[in-house]
Amino acid sequence: MNKALAFADAVDRMTRAASALASALLLLMIALVFFNVFGRYVVGASPVWAQELEWHLMAPIALLGITVLMLEKGHVRVDMVFERLPERAQHALDLFSMLCGAIIAVLFIKYSAGFVDSAWSIREGSPDPGGLPARYVVKAMIPVAFGLFALQCVANAIRHAAALRRVGG
Repeated sequence: MNKALAFADAVDRMTRAASALASALLLLMIALVFFNVFGRYVVGASPVWAQELEWHLMAPIALLGITVLMLEKGHVRVDMVFERLPERAQHALDLFSMLCGAIIAVLFIKYSAGFVDSAWSIREGSPDPGGLPARYVVKAMIPVAFGLFALQCVANAIRHAAALRRVGG
């Protein structure tokens, strides 16, 4: 179990690094939105690439944010019911939900693979004049982020399995 917990700690470190990246991208996006609003309402123009960059930044922020929520136990559940359960049942329920989360993440990876492969194969870019050329990079974030999400779910499951052993034994 020690090796599994060490693996879980390593995944947590990766998720914290992803959290720092998402935070930096969020700050960049705030500055970009300010630039776009200033350009649109003060200067009278905002470049297409800058507007597209907003959603190019939003996608990894949201996708990585899902994983950070799993690390920080910020996911949604009915706490008024959960808190009334015995500790062992809480860990068992969390273990089950983390395993379900990992399975769902693997399905997202599986079903997004063709979508991402298609975008990469044609080096998909913006159809708009002046738009960004590398839309395929943003689409590639889907399997990457869900891969990290699956790892974080497994790391959380490992911790809940260890807690079940501790509480039960």
